[in-house]
Amino acid sequence: MEWWLYSKQKDADVKMPTLAIVAVYVVAVVVGIILEIVNWPQNKHVTLYFFLPSVLLPLSLVTCLVFALKMIISTSVNYAETRKYIAKERAIRLKRFARQNITIAAWSVLSPVDQLALNMLKLEGEFPLAPKTPLKIEATEAFDQTPDEAVFSRLLAPMADKLKMSAYQRRDTYVWVRGGDANCVEDLRRALGNLKLHSAQSGKIQFISECPDYSLIGEWIAASDKFIVNRLLIVVDMHGEDGDSKRMENACAFLFTNQYVHTEGEKPFYLYQPMSKITDVEETMPVYLDVGPVTAPKALWYSGLSRTEKYPLMQALDAKNAVMERLEMESSLGEKSEGYRWLALALAADAVKYAQGTQLVANSAMNKFSITALSSQDTHVSKTCRWDVWLHPFINGVMTGLFLLFSLFFIMMITNKPGEMPSILVLAASIILSVLVPAVTGALLSITSSNRAYRDMGY
Repeated sequence: MEWWLYSKQKDADVKMPTLAIVAVYVVAVVVGIILEIVNWPQNKHVTLYFFLPSVLLPLSLVTCLVFALKMIISTSVNYAETRKYIAKERAIRLKRFARQNITIAAWSVLSPVDQLALNMLKLEGEFPLAPKTPLKIEATEAFDQTPDEAVFSRLLAPMADKLKMSAYQRRDTYVWVRGGDANCVEDLRRALGNLKLHSAQSGKIQFISECPDYSLIGEWIAASDKFIVNRLLIVVDMHGEDGDSKRMENACAFLFTNQYVHTEGEKPFYLYQPMSKITDVEETMPVYLDVGPVTAPKALWYSGLSRTEKYPLMQALDAKNAVMERLEMESSLGEKSEGYRWLALALAADAVKYAQGTQLVANSAMNKFSITALSSQDTHVSKTCRWDVWLHPFINGVMTGLFLLFSLFFIMMITNKPGEMPSILVLAASIILSVLVPAVTGALLSITSSNRAYRDMGY
């Protein structure tokens, strides 16, 4: 779904001339009374019949004209309100899309700095600043393990109990290793076997040649509407043969699921629909903040942003007076690295675990901006868009017809002789034509104005 909203729609710039209408009512009744006084027989007492042509008929005729005027004016109102409904319905659909989420049931991080999230949040220890931050993870591989297998074992050991739960045993695993190839899958299988995490129920293990971005999360969220989704994502960003690298080594693992099993003492962490593959941050970021899945995010973790992405992002946040804590990975950890985008997500998850509120995570890959939100709260949005209340041209047309019919009846009562009744044909024609013609006119005005609104809004 594309991240855009309609501009704020204007109200109809038409109003009923209330004072003029009241004046017309007064004048019509006064003129009617004067004319009836002039024509009333001198020796005849005033009866209720006196008020039929002098009061009731003028009131009915003026009311008929008022509703006819309202029918015309409500055509513009119907057009404007339909446009507002279309814009509101688009906003609700986008909000509903933005609030789709998948749960992070477990995650694990390897980095040269213990409790990196606490340090960057200034809750414990010293805030890390490059180039002082250690860059290499201390190697602990055994003689019978490859370096990748050793990293996999250390990374997955804290998640072992969670991965052994029956709800998560049927899962697909995706792994990316910097400089690695499909042979990494065998290293991972051995690590899983050593941790007793590989079973007959386990799904496929797929090696990813390029470090994935957050659009992968969007794909899994979309799949969760139809299937049970358990996804284990492993990202290993080590130096390998590049011993002189200025980026920090890191490794992350995440267990994503749409069937979270509650464990005592734990909270589910919801990862919301990412806005990914964006080329115009200035245009789309305000939309994300308007319909975003969370309110009042406390911190932003970001990496790999170019100037044309970073400063529009900051401007959008400043405009909303949002997210005062903004943590750039490169400033603390060293040169830009693909793995930072997932390390930032893991650190944001740590921040939520430590009760630091909702977190935003942003990154850029191949000049394509992505941002997502992480929270311990599952937000909801109204599933339906309600119309505002106003009188459609059709309703005003029906009311015009009814008062036209009343006026015709009054005229017949005034013009016919006492005891004389109009023919059935005349009565039927009066009823049908007086009500049907204005009602059909109002219906056509309602349909055409609504259709024009949808057409002008791009439907």
